[in-house]
Amino acid sequence: MNISVDYKVAVSKPTLYIGECWKSGEGCNWRVRAAFIQNSQMWEIRKFVGPHTCTSTRMTEDHRKLDSKTICTCIMPMVKDMPTIKVSVLIAEIQARFQYRVSYRKAWIAKQMAMEQLYGDFDASYNELQGWIAAMREYVPGTVIELQTRPYYGPDDQLQLGKRIFHRMFWTFDPCVRAFPHCKPFVQVDGTWLYGKYTQILLIAVAQYGNRNMLPIAFAIVDKENMESWEFFLTNLRRYVISNDNICIISDRGKGLIAAIRRSGVPWRSVYCIRHIAANFIRDYKNANWKRQFVKIGKRLPYPFNISF
Repeated sequence: MNISVDYKVAVSKPTLYIGECWKSGEGCNWRVRAAFIQNSQMWEIRKFVGPHTCTSTRMTEDHRKLDSKTICTCIMPMVKDMPTIKVSVLIAEIQARFQYRVSYRKAWIAKQMAMEQLYGDFDASYNELQGWIAAMREYVPGTVIELQTRPYYGPDDQLQLGKRIFHRMFWTFDPCVRAFPHCKPFVQVDGTWLYGKYTQILLIAVAQYGNRNMLPIAFAIVDKENMESWEFFLTNLRRYVISNDNICIISDRGKGLIAAIRRSGVPWRSVYCIRHIAANFIRDYKNANWKRQFVKIGKRLPYPFNISF
């Protein structure tokens, strides 16, 4: 890579390895021959013809030997320290180290390989979910987990007995449940997309205690942010965390969430989140000063209309 040349493997056997220049067909005679020595149990270079006689310009974009496996080995510590590191940052790191700018796809594949080696692949993680649930219940007493699965149908649309697929899951922890009665009587709920092979949605409920610090109290992973998913979340939130009725729910008041609140029959009051309204305001009017004035107006409204996380 330093001299901008490359070689290809002409012969690869258990006891013989021969490499030659990629441009051997154009007259470059660079060649290396190595053999495995039985007595010493080591490889030995038996013949070398060099240097390269081919002319080569600097390959600024990529190099054949700088493949995803090599990149994976190099970036592993970075990915371990920051799993959310951007691919563009990894490309810059590879360029600084090897003086080659690899493609986005190659760097992305390398990061996925590193993530898989560090944390396992996406499919295998679902198979480990039952073990994780059992461990949480055993070693974190009071942990509440509600897992729902669906039947699995094969490629031929035949029901596969004994196999289930993930549908959705709710969980909360005993310290969160015990802490909530000491919080203010309002809860903010929201959802966000998960990034990875399976783009499901994380639902979360957050409370606030006296000194305005945040306390996450419940979580769920669902396939869609619709009425059924919110009903699943709110039902378990009511069952395991929030027992009183005089609660204010802060949200973006999406149709699915509002329908789920009404269907639940719980007399929870639903109000808009100022942050969501402000985000919509700046999107439609493109005026940061108006947005700031709007937020000030919202915070001056009497409780519970002035709530903002």
